[in-house]
Amino acid sequence: MDNRVIIVDRGESAQSLLERILVDEVLAEIARATEKFPGWPTDPLHALAVLGEEFGELTQAMLQRVYEPHKASTIDDVRTEAIQTAAMALRLLFSLDRYEYKRCEQHEQEATEIRQGPVEAPGD
Repeated sequence: MDNRVIIVDRGESAQSLLERILVDEVLAEIARATEKFPGWPTDPLHALAVLGEEFGELTQAMLQRVYEPHKASTIDDVRTEAIQTAAMALRLLFSLDRYEYKRCEQHEQEATEIRQGPVEAPGD
């Protein structure tokens, strides 16, 4: 159970209050994630992969909520994944000036001939 105290301005709309709560939750998630994983990639593509992984979990929760309700994905699951995705997006954003924007080493691959028909296992 959440034990936070929320102070509401008399003139504050319900939407404004919800937005404040969500921003607070995202900031709390950043703190939690940074405590658990203080390191962050210097390579921007690896940082983007971290965000992509969270976005994938959000996508899965949303798809299950919409198309597979029997898998018991709840609005709270979607909200949790959305908050985690937002937190990782901000962590990525916080480091924009610290990334090493350079190409990594690459290797050549030989072109593979595409054959039609059944594929035979070696020794068949």
